[in-house]
Amino acid sequence: MDIDEVIQEALEMIGGEVTSGYEPKSARRSINLLLQDWQNRGVLLWTANTTVVVVSASVTAYNLPDNTVDILEVMVNVSSTDIQLTRKSMEEYLKIPRKSQTGRPTQYAVRRERTNPIIYLWPVPDSNSYSLKIEQVKFMQDVTKSAGQIADISRRFLSCLPAGVAYYMGMKRAGIEPARLMFIKQEYEERLQRAMDEDRERASIKIVPRLNRV
Repeated sequence: MDIDEVIQEALEMIGGEVTSGYEPKSARRSINLLLQDWQNRGVLLWTANTTVVVVSASVTAYNLPDNTVDILEVMVNVSSTDIQLTRKSMEEYLKIPRKSQTGRPTQYAVRRERTNPIIYLWPVPDSNSYSLKIEQVKFMQDVTKSAGQIADISRRFLSCLPAGVAYYMGMKRAGIEPARLMFIKQEYEERLQRAMDEDRERASIKIVPRLNRV
């Protein structure tokens, strides 16, 4: 389904009179807001990918690509061996007494700026031989046109998109009965929940408690 078909499906779900030729532009804006809301609800598997950053000796902070939402995992590669780094909050990072200490990085913190996030390493790299493998969550591509463009989503979420657009457009369209709008919202949320439940890793997980001796 291209964006034009998604909008058509959404408008058919809403019903009522067509208001103006401005609706496709309004619908594209709603799609972009909708996709952003999905990312606020949790990590979507197809938005995760691995990027490699080569670090430099004595350099603490590195700008990540501006399409990065957040970081899931960071590994430092040392002599062809990947070693997992521990994530700290920016508050914890700021409390480190000697931020200039050098060595192999063991920890990182992320400052999520308005545009691209910044990753801070500690200790500060003491060599140019390290590289970071970063599992990042990226923004979904914006919808800019109706014809010929396909939404940057997994096929698993195709049924959710028209329902969500119908709900968003229904809130802006005159003459829509509140009961019908609530029905569309409920249908949308049910479809989205099914897709979110299915969009998960299939690998098993083992949880081991950490017992600290006093």
